[in-house]
Amino acid sequence: MNSDPNQPRPINTLIDRERIRGASRMIAEGTDATTVSPEQIAAVRSDVEIFCRNHKISRKQLSAAIGVGHATVSEFLAAKYAGNNASLAIDLESWLVEEEQRRARPATTQFVWTNVAMQIKSVANYCLDFKKIGLVYGPDTSGVGKTTALRAIHQELGTRRSSLVTIDKVDASASGLLKKLCAGLRLAQDKSNSTLFERVKSELHGRSHLLLIDQIHNLRFAKDDRPFYILADLYDATNAAQLWCGTADLVGYLNRQRKKSGDESLAQIRRRIFPCVDLMEMLKSGGSDGRGQPLATVEQVREMFAKNKLKLTAAASRFLCTLLNRPDTGGIGFCEQLVEYATMLGSMRSIGSIDVPLLKEAMSHGITSARADGLVHEVEEEEAQQRQARVG
Repeated sequence: MNSDPNQPRPINTLIDRERIRGASRMIAEGTDATTVSPEQIAAVRSDVEIFCRNHKISRKQLSAAIGVGHATVSEFLAAKYAGNNASLAIDLESWLVEEEQRRARPATTQFVWTNVAMQIKSVANYCLDFKKIGLVYGPDTSGVGKTTALRAIHQELGTRRSSLVTIDKVDASASGLLKKLCAGLRLAQDKSNSTLFERVKSELHGRSHLLLIDQIHNLRFAKDDRPFYILADLYDATNAAQLWCGTADLVGYLNRQRKKSGDESLAQIRRRIFPCVDLMEMLKSGGSDGRGQPLATVEQVREMFAKNKLKLTAAASRFLCTLLNRPDTGGIGFCEQLVEYATMLGSMRSIGSIDVPLLKEAMSHGITSARADGLVHEVEEEEAQQRQARVG
């Protein structure tokens, strides 16, 4: 897919953007620590203090962000650090510039309750009301908004009624799961696994609380499936609701494992999971035209990007809606990336809005040209069919 030859190439736009970013630095990137003056160190110290105070960033969070000890940061900000102040000032100033620009960057999207998000919310509320273990699952590809919906549900319920835990592959063990549960419940994460289990059990016992567990399919890599048994034991001991969220692989894994090993305890775990909802099923069937419900409507797409720096044209909104509702295109996540990149291009070129050609250009620099051309062709064909159906 060829972009407009009269417009600067996207890579040149990115280079220009980096020049602007570099010009705003107090200490230029690549500066030798031996050339940093005491005045620059004092200025960085003051700026970091003000920024952290205004944005309520703790010393602990700051030290974690730049990878040094809490005491080191505290001593530097108090002008009592005996180490290399210049080197630390460079690291802090670099963090400050990046953080200022990140926070100043307008949000590309805002959350909307799509059909999939509403389905996740309904299952979450059912589990909480009836104290169940539920499972919602989607395709292996990301983009339908599972994680974003879980965050919104957790925000609505609050920390007293819910906890959100994300399972990474590194957490696929008994200790990994228990530490994540403790972190989600704001409990200490030291001691033995049995002690951690007792802490979590004690915290949940007698409470109306929902454990939201994202990416639970990663527990398939655990030895002897111990994390699944821990979650089942926790449910038995507390009767606290759980909502598992993952990919279709998990359902297949539980069924295959049950058949393969004849493990009655794993079969018991599978039978406990109800409801078990395929999030893509509503998108496959049930619509009046036999094609299923859309992931999002044009109106929801407009709402998603309503706060974006550059507004979408009507044609661009329809283009994105058709794109995100197509299977295996990356869904909402891919469209967010397109709009974000198109916004950067449009801003550097002083363009007032995002149209379809700009989205196509952004797409051509995010995936292969052949894939981009194919997607555009499919979207345009589908839009033509929709127009014909409306006329007919």
